[in-house]
Amino acid sequence: MSRNILVITHTYPIPDLDGASVRIVRLMQMMHELGCEVTNLSAGRVFHPVYTERAEEARAFLAGRGINVPVVRSISTYLNTYGPHFDLILLGVVGGEEWLAEIRRAAPHAVIVFDTIELTFLSMYRAARVRRSEALAKQARDVQASQLRMVASADYSLVVTAEEQRLLQQLSPSARVRVLSNVHTVTPQPPGPEGRAHLLFVGNFVHIPNRDGVQHFVADIWPRLRQELSGVRFQIVGLPVPEIEALAAADVEVVGHVPSVEPYYHSCRLAVAPLRFGAGIKGKVLEAMGFGVPVVMTPVAAEGTNAVDGVHALIAATPGDFVERAAELYRNEQLWRQLSTQGQALVESGFSYEAIKAQLAALLAEVWAR
Repeated sequence: MSRNILVITHTYPIPDLDGASVRIVRLMQMMHELGCEVTNLSAGRVFHPVYTERAEEARAFLAGRGINVPVVRSISTYLNTYGPHFDLILLGVVGGEEWLAEIRRAAPHAVIVFDTIELTFLSMYRAARVRRSEALAKQARDVQASQLRMVASADYSLVVTAEEQRLLQQLSPSARVRVLSNVHTVTPQPPGPEGRAHLLFVGNFVHIPNRDGVQHFVADIWPRLRQELSGVRFQIVGLPVPEIEALAAADVEVVGHVPSVEPYYHSCRLAVAPLRFGAGIKGKVLEAMGFGVPVVMTPVAAEGTNAVDGVHALIAATPGDFVERAAELYRNEQLWRQLSTQGQALVESGFSYEAIKAQLAALLAEVWAR
């Protein structure tokens, strides 16, 4: 018997704009492949005008992959009419607790799954420490309370790392918390180091950890690293904001959004992830590894990837270490080849489409058996 699943997201997902969109599209595609009828509703919470501008394109993209994308006046109206139709409702939103009681009334038989994507409050606490901001710490406490209420109210909650599963279980002992990681692909036979040049950062800069990480790199790491790597440019790819555009310089190239990041991964020498705070799995790290590009990153950026320093990537805890290790890797072709090969093997073993689809199938089997 076919099961009916409703997925509620902030906006219609657009995979070339942000990692959360990549995740939710792939999960919906897997659910469809597993025999479920999948519907996506947008909550209309737009973080950048481009999501509104490309909404119709996003709806057509999903429909082309077998996902139902009805046009609705409001989520409440839709739930009141069609709620009893659904067996599972996946909430891929932060701050969606106002819908939980309504969902319970409108879809009394549906299993409610809260996909945290990342623990936002954890990232905010870390940002507060880095920036020494009591205002940010207060915001983090408010967001934590909201997310924990959602975790307590949902039948299941999803996280992307075992570390975040342990943290949520400590904070909400009665919750059912399951790990369902992100999907990443491996490029067969990527180009070797010959002819490659420059450093690359890929990210959506509406996301504050990305914005802070690049500002930190340009202010605290790049001035010393550019002296070690004469003629090398730092390339910044992704949906920009004014603070990032202001960083442009002769050797800092603010590329902006591109339809495909593949040409940049195939031509850059290294990918960097100098994040000072964040949570969840950093898609830019596993994406670069999948393309066979060695990564230099901070410990925060390495979380959840299972990367071992010196085996799959280089991990640097201070700006000085980052300069030293990035310069070493840029020049050392043997180390470059080793990290390229081992990084791809790591992605293939733990984050492939088939591996995550098997995890999802097991989760759905558990849910349907309730």
